[in-house]
Amino acid sequence: MSQGLSRKAIEAAIQKYGPVIYTHPEDQYLPCSVEWFLTHCTLVESKAPGSKTVHPLETQLPTGPKEGTRWYLDIEDSVKPGNMESAKAYVNVFWDGKLPYTDLQFWVFSAYNGHGTAKFDSLVFNKVERTGNVNLAPLGEHVGDWEYVGIRVDNTTQELIAIILSEHGKNIVFDKAAITKSFTFQDTTHPIIYSSLNGHANFPSIGPNYTEHRKVLGIPFGLEFNLLNTTAAGGPSINTSLKYQLVNAPYLTEDKVVSPAWVGYPYRWGPEGTAINMDAKTLGEIIKVVIGDKDATKLIDTPIVLLASELLHIFVKADVNGAGAPMGQSPWRGLY
Repeated sequence: MSQGLSRKAIEAAIQKYGPVIYTHPEDQYLPCSVEWFLTHCTLVESKAPGSKTVHPLETQLPTGPKEGTRWYLDIEDSVKPGNMESAKAYVNVFWDGKLPYTDLQFWVFSAYNGHGTAKFDSLVFNKVERTGNVNLAPLGEHVGDWEYVGIRVDNTTQELIAIILSEHGKNIVFDKAAITKSFTFQDTTHPIIYSSLNGHANFPSIGPNYTEHRKVLGIPFGLEFNLLNTTAAGGPSINTSLKYQLVNAPYLTEDKVVSPAWVGYPYRWGPEGTAINMDAKTLGEIIKVVIGDKDATKLIDTPIVLLASELLHIFVKADVNGAGAPMGQSPWRGLY
């Protein structure tokens, strides 16, 4: 049975294969470090709202079992744009004691997640009559955003055998064959990753990157929907082989990794008790303005109402509450 990568081998893999993550050149909500983020927050205890810690140190964050929504972080507006100068990858190393490979997850934190953007097509007898992109603000907006890029390294050969990308809660695994087809590399060994505009989902190439496809009716009239995850070259980047912090590798018995205090913070990285309110009627009116002329909107009222109702469920968790702690997310534990 193979052993998980040693501390030395982990550092070597980061130096050799650490991904380079490019943000979108128009993104207003860039990554930042946890440490910088905390200097623009106030820690609040919901059971005693008067008990506040302004700009808490990571050692002042509560740890241990989560008690509902007892603690949360109020942010200052100045935190939303992020801070690329401080941004880095936080590396979580996963090996379960049996697998012939070790996963290195490069977690990147953004202080704010921007609104969603969607592409709508109006259909007449299943043929596209009209197309429009819709700014879905405030749908999709929330404080804090944790995304990661994973590299899978063979324990014996210490070669890269897979890349894993987070995309809005989904985990896309690319094996060696898919890596060859899908990725380009910087300095021959560092995979280039593109982070989507506003939402920070990760993709191997530039483009619209459609997700969450929905189709309602179509004969005689209908609508199609795709969420846009636009990626582009030219934005600020993080070379994770140079800007990283090893924060977790629990299987190591020698050269142990000491996790920073914030790793044990189980609460949301943002406020609690705040939510975005938008109903299907309002969303339907937005869709009408973009894709329908006066006559067409009358014809497509029924599919618009049906689709708008369904789309709201996609964003049910995407409100202005903070993102969940990384250690509470399934990839942290190797569950993809």
